[in-house]
Amino acid sequence: MSGVEVVAPLVGEVGALGVGELHTTIASKIASSRNLDDNYNILLKDMEKLLAIKKDKEREIQRNNHKDTTNAYKLWTNRVSDAAEEVQKLKVKYKEKMLPWWRIRRRSRLSENMVKKSNCVRELVKDECLRDFLVDKPPEPVLKELNVPRISGYPTLQDALEKTLGLLRNNKIKVIGVCGTKGVGKTTIMRNLNNNEEVAKLFEIVIFVKATTDDHMLQEKIANRLMLDIGTNKEHSDDVARRIHKELEKKKYLLILDEVEDAINLEQLGIPTGINGSKVVIATRFPRVYKLNRVQRLVKVEELTPDEAWKMFRDTVHAFNPKIDSLDIQPIAQLVCQRCSCLPLLIYNIANSFKLKESASSWSVGLEDLKPWPELQNQGLQELYSCLKFCYDELKDKKKQKCFLYTSLYPVDSKVYTDYLVECWAAQGLLGDINDKRSYRSARNCGIDILEHLANVSLLEKGESMIYVNMNHCMRQLALHISSKDPECSFYLQDGEESENLSNSKAWQQSRWVSMRQLLDLPTRQDRSMVLTLLLRKNPKLTTIPQTFFENMSSLLLLDLYGSMITQLPSSLSKLTGLRGLFLNRCELLESLSSEIGSLQFLEVLDIRDTKVTFIPLQIGCLTNLRCLRIPFVASEDDAQNVHVISKLHRLEELTIQVISYEQWCNDAENVLQHVASLENVTDLRCCFPSSIILREFLSRSKSWSCKQQNSFRFFVGCQNSRRPQILESFEYKITNYLRYCNGGQEDDSAIIEVLPKTDAFELVCHKDIKKLSNFAGIVCLERIRGLLIKKCNKVLTIVSADTSSNTMNGIQIETRVILPNLEKLYLENLLNLKCVFRGPLHSGTFSKLHTLSLKNCPSLREIFSNGAIQHFSELQNLKLEDCSKIEILISKDIEPEKDVLPKLEMLLLVNLPNFNTICSTHTLAWSSLELLRIHNCPKLKTLPLDSDNAVNLKSIKGQQEWWDELEWTNNDEVYQRLQPIFAASNEYFS
Repeated sequence: MSGVEVVAPLVGEVGALGVGELHTTIASKIASSRNLDDNYNILLKDMEKLLAIKKDKEREIQRNNHKDTTNAYKLWTNRVSDAAEEVQKLKVKYKEKMLPWWRIRRRSRLSENMVKKSNCVRELVKDECLRDFLVDKPPEPVLKELNVPRISGYPTLQDALEKTLGLLRNNKIKVIGVCGTKGVGKTTIMRNLNNNEEVAKLFEIVIFVKATTDDHMLQEKIANRLMLDIGTNKEHSDDVARRIHKELEKKKYLLILDEVEDAINLEQLGIPTGINGSKVVIATRFPRVYKLNRVQRLVKVEELTPDEAWKMFRDTVHAFNPKIDSLDIQPIAQLVCQRCSCLPLLIYNIANSFKLKESASSWSVGLEDLKPWPELQNQGLQELYSCLKFCYDELKDKKKQKCFLYTSLYPVDSKVYTDYLVECWAAQGLLGDINDKRSYRSARNCGIDILEHLANVSLLEKGESMIYVNMNHCMRQLALHISSKDPECSFYLQDGEESENLSNSKAWQQSRWVSMRQLLDLPTRQDRSMVLTLLLRKNPKLTTIPQTFFENMSSLLLLDLYGSMITQLPSSLSKLTGLRGLFLNRCELLESLSSEIGSLQFLEVLDIRDTKVTFIPLQIGCLTNLRCLRIPFVASEDDAQNVHVISKLHRLEELTIQVISYEQWCNDAENVLQHVASLENVTDLRCCFPSSIILREFLSRSKSWSCKQQNSFRFFVGCQNSRRPQILESFEYKITNYLRYCNGGQEDDSAIIEVLPKTDAFELVCHKDIKKLSNFAGIVCLERIRGLLIKKCNKVLTIVSADTSSNTMNGIQIETRVILPNLEKLYLENLLNLKCVFRGPLHSGTFSKLHTLSLKNCPSLREIFSNGAIQHFSELQNLKLEDCSKIEILISKDIEPEKDVLPKLEMLLLVNLPNFNTICSTHTLAWSSLELLRIHNCPKLKTLPLDSDNAVNLKSIKGQQEWWDELEWTNNDEVYQRLQPIFAASNEYFS
């Protein structure tokens, strides 16, 4: 090819250039063309180096999989990928065309592109983003728990989960407690909560950790969950707290703390509390924990029902061994399941230990092995036993430990009344000596303190209002096992119908604490000198005690014959010279106490309520160490009552007079109470006063009342005493000071006014004059009241109303002030002329603790809250309105729209209100805590004050189907669609 042919194309490209420039350009193109091969090789080497660097970085990322890469690095990898694609295209062009040397224009263009790409690749090699390209990885919103047991088939567990979810939806609730005994399934519920899809939508991040007693370790767990690198040389906890706080302060988080055993200072750990709708769930087996951690709402996880327990047990075994359904194995399997105490932990572990047993014989052997379960080599049993034994050992007090062991004398899950149990402990000397320097009340307080501690560490379970406690099967097994190793706490228990022959048995004779039920006959010849407690309670078949039965029981400290059918006590009772407690209550056929009872010089507690023993047995006068006496007042054919006996009981501290013959009592009460008033140490009195005049006389004479001691009382004035007053039943804790006043008038009120400042719960019934509460007693007298019932007071027009001037009572000016600041429950019943309950304006602090309000059968009632009074009920949780024929509206128009009215109201019941037509005149109220709405027989109520935004926590609406069908939705189908799924038709408002 001639030179003209080679140069001609270049001349066309640079025709516009001058001669000098043309020469330079042509030379450059020729040089570039000649360097094509070299530039190609350079590009390949540069690209090879870049890809090697990328590969090294990828290996470093794999080694640090807990780290994330910077956004700049991610852009860099994209640019590397683009560059690799472009280089590949250049390689294809180079290899496909292989241009001869004379194709100068094409070769030079390709060569120049390779140079540009090499420069680009070198820039990527030197990019600054490669230096610190690894950063802390952001935590996952939810770390799903693996192999989580499903709870959908177990309503008890599912219900606890649903309750917890409901509280998570409630914007008012910040700290939620989930409580239950060891092994009941709390952790399983928490794991399901962590994995729940709704929870993932409610919160930006869910933190699920098992708590520890070491705050630093707990803080480290939380920091690790948040992917905070706190280094190998541990940072100071304050520094870690600041980093945790910074990570969470702008997030809506859920912190789930499992197995919490003590108070946790969340702020000290760095957890910002009460912001952004964040919440904390605390799961614990210790009741004291949710008190220490200021839990606002508690979800109690109950044991499975027997049917649920069997389903779990059977399903666990059946997955490996379908033979469990065979006719010879299934009955034994059900007995094995019963040994699991309805606890999922035990059910799962024991079922797994039985799942490979093929025959009924092997199942029977396994069942026998389960009886001494603390010694059985089973993972679940050992874990449970170790946990329970740890709680027992942690008591670190022999008296507390013995008190716990003593409680296992009573059958599983039976209600053991706290007053009685403390009296038993005191009789055994477990609460210290009671003498002239130490009162019985002091010992009782010590016993209550121990009871509360045992309940707070989950060794005992509290019953209603702490009236009673109980011990579940596992705790009793633990106690019986420990007692079997300790001669000082040896037991003999016989609870069932099938008992061994006591005449030949030495086991119960050698025991310290004996409990026997369902007995027909008692043996008489054995040496029973070691027995300290003998419980023959609830023995309806026990009709006779042999005369010599107590001959060899000189060490006996407590004898309980409650509920037996004996007609008399044996003469050998006099041998029980060390007896401290004697319980004969509900021995309904017992008509008298034998003369031998006078020999019981150390007796401290005597209970003969619900017997036919007439008031007052002469022999009781000999019991000079008596501290607690409970006695019935039964009319006697002999008009001469031994009332002077009472005056001899100088050490008596607690006295209950159960009036059976009320008419006779009205005649004798003044004389009896005159002798009671002479006792200086009585600090707990339960009896009735036929009139307030007799009460006034008693108070003026009573040496113990006038000494301003800390009195406990249960007074019934103008009426007969009842076993369990109505208002006390409603409290979740124990109320000590109670007053019921019936059939009084204004001229009789002075004694009541003296007692009211010490009263916790007050029932006012059939008062003839009262028109409003402040007129009755004055406001100061009512400051302590926590429970109030007003019933059948037909002149009452209002309960509380504002006054522009001071009240006048008995000629004395009393300034208007805060009203009932400690009242928690208010019940108004059968008030025929009550027109308005609360009429404002009221003073700040009035009704500041009221959470339950119930109105029943008030036919003249037209208003509940009037003139701004509703603003004072910020703590109201439960409101019930029943059988009030005239009321038409609950909340009227005088409310301030910007105020959060009834912000904590959870339950609203409207029952039998024929003219009621409006819950609230505005639809703008938030109803932020409302969960349950019950409406029954309110035919004129056609609308609900609900829209698509308010009442976000409403879970249930119940009412009659025809009422629901006739509701008007003001063309808002969205509201109907939202509420329809939570409506349940019911003809019973309480169902």
